[in-house]
Amino acid sequence: MWTNLTSEQQRWLDVANAVAARIKLADKGFDKAARFTDANIALLREAGLLKLAVPKAYGGEAPEAGNAHLGCYVVTEAIARACSTTGWNLIIHYHQCGAVARLGNEEQKRRILGDVAQNGVLMGSLGSEVNHQESVASKDTKTKLFFHAGMQPVEGGFLANASKHFCSNGPVAKYLLYWSIAPGAQTSRDGLTLSIVEAGSEGLAFNENGWDRVIGLRGTVSWSATLANVFIPWKNVLGEPADFITKDPYTLELSQAFHLIGCARGAFDCVLDTLRKRPFLRNEEGLMVEVGHMAASIQSAAGSAMLATRLWEAENWGDAALASLSAHHTAREVALNVATKAFDIIGTRALLDTMPLEMIWRDIRAASLHTRDSQLVRLVADATVDGHYAPKQKYGDAGAARSWAELGLVPDMKAPGSRAEAV
Repeated sequence: MWTNLTSEQQRWLDVANAVAARIKLADKGFDKAARFTDANIALLREAGLLKLAVPKAYGGEAPEAGNAHLGCYVVTEAIARACSTTGWNLIIHYHQCGAVARLGNEEQKRRILGDVAQNGVLMGSLGSEVNHQESVASKDTKTKLFFHAGMQPVEGGFLANASKHFCSNGPVAKYLLYWSIAPGAQTSRDGLTLSIVEAGSEGLAFNENGWDRVIGLRGTVSWSATLANVFIPWKNVLGEPADFITKDPYTLELSQAFHLIGCARGAFDCVLDTLRKRPFLRNEEGLMVEVGHMAASIQSAAGSAMLATRLWEAENWGDAALASLSAHHTAREVALNVATKAFDIIGTRALLDTMPLEMIWRDIRAASLHTRDSQLVRLVADATVDGHYAPKQKYGDAGAARSWAELGLVPDMKAPGSRAEAV
């Protein structure tokens, strides 16, 4: 369905479709066991798809923007269509690569992204601080997102102490993106800082924390993590405080939209397969009308996502970010509706574990909860009325951001670092 692709984008989509055909037929035991999609990721690694978010200058296949390009998006959609869980794991990896590509210095990009490109290592997240086992969580009234995790200055870098949750790819990744507040800053608005924590770091521990009881995206192994005096050397700190807000206009919502579109197509494939095997169902007028509605709605979601992509490519940051929120909302609603209606059309056969529809539906339901849809739609409404949208508006105004020097800290990227006593 994707049109006007460059020859390079089409080549990678062809590679992804070939891998997806194998993944679609592969064992889905990871879902029942709540274990990582190792075998599927191995196929992606073998095909070179894990380096698609690494800029070409560092051995990958992406432009300078890292994951924020159509090639990554259409590949995500193709893989998610074959396996909703593997598609999610792929966008998590891509986004961490993109953050390093856009915020890292040359040494960081050569070292970390070069490792991804050459060795196919994975990247994961240490971001969310929402504990799924708690019914009440603190809220920041000024911004949509807030991080409490800090960075304690020590000789050569920082010590990290935090509890993180929903750490997708966390237990299996080599490089983990740690979200925290710079020392001396008060909120995400003036001090949100991204750093790299490497697997096996002393003081880093993962806990399944009931993940085997969640109903969707089980194969993402999005366990909880505890950081107890984990040393982060200066060489692993990405940029200045609040750079993610002030210098990185790209958002997660568009990648998630393409993932949801892929999931919707996967559910629709189940419907089409059933109709081809049971052609008498086409005699039911109401049923076929629903099939037409599903096809049209998937096209509308794809068109919205493509519009947002073209705005990013034009570097029209405000309109692109706003269009991404709308694309995410549309893809979410379409995916939920298509997967739900698929059960009605297919009937009781949809309940059999020989059909992937049940897993697709659960994964869509889980993915749709990653960001509260009402918050994003409210941002769309406000921006539409105001006639203006600032990228990363959900993190608040970054006007008070201060540099490391202004915070009284001097980065030393060459120092090997040590776990010295806090200063």
